[in-house]
Amino acid sequence: MSRLSTSIIGRTWDEWRHRRLQSGGDAEDFLLVTWDSCRHDTFERARTPVLDRHAAARRAWAMATYTLPAHQAMFNGFLPHVFEPLPFYNRYVQQLWRISHRNVAVKPLVTFPEGTVNIVNGFRRRGYATLGVAAMDWFKKPSPLQDGFEWFRVTGTRARMQVDMLCEQIARRARRRPCFVFANFGETHSPFRHEGMASGADPQGERMSLGRLFNASGLHDASATIDTDLWARQVACAEFLDAQMADLLRCFVARGRPTTVVVTADHGECLGEQGLYGHAIHHEKVLEVPLLIFRLNAPPHAAPETRQRSLPPRAA
Repeated sequence: MSRLSTSIIGRTWDEWRHRRLQSGGDAEDFLLVTWDSCRHDTFERARTPVLDRHAAARRAWAMATYTLPAHQAMFNGFLPHVFEPLPFYNRYVQQLWRISHRNVAVKPLVTFPEGTVNIVNGFRRRGYATLGVAAMDWFKKPSPLQDGFEWFRVTGTRARMQVDMLCEQIARRARRRPCFVFANFGETHSPFRHEGMASGADPQGERMSLGRLFNASGLHDASATIDTDLWARQVACAEFLDAQMADLLRCFVARGRPTTVVVTADHGECLGEQGLYGHAIHHEKVLEVPLLIFRLNAPPHAAPETRQRSLPPRAA
């Protein structure tokens, strides 16, 4: 990186130049929501009338198998990938957020200069309010996952409270400026519990206890199949989270700003397939996640403009 690029003048020049290399403007709000550990087939089975009004979930492939690296990837512009020719779902068609424009034939919606620590820092440098809440302990300091947020709280699994906190902070901190808002919900993470569930003995949840997960064999059992009771619990938690999304989305609708919304999971979960439980292991059910991208207060984003570029000849 040149000395000029690290100076105030250089950084200002980089920002101006890179804004010309994106297709979106600077007035858009952004909301990124992760339903921790939510499997794609869980989301498909769940009744999700709130999100169904906005988009259909696509089957996507997570960038990592557990919370920390999966979120680091998203905060660097790499959402779970969908193998369909769809902007934002497939970053090779068009990327939603990108750091550096180099070697890209299609302008991303938002482009930050090379050297930007992550997209959260990038938005904050542009004057956005950067606000976040998370359920998982991976977000506790000194975690790098809080880097760039001007306000962040780790709450544990309390989606309703998280939504209330975010709406309060948006009203307080982003009244006259755009915002990048992040929420990590934990209800779909083991042991798959949500507000209002019966308390007391929980033999199903015990099957997903950390003591059991951390001491598993890690070996395949070809005769084992999915634990349908546990899957049903995750489905119930997904339905609970869909209901909480209503208040969160209303908060953005009331602001009146164009808002791009991303709802996904950081990774999925094994629920007994081949004798495996949990995540942080490479398995199809750990990598399959739902992905929904839609816009509030404005029409969908225009189709990306493509530019001709020369490609190397295909190998014989």
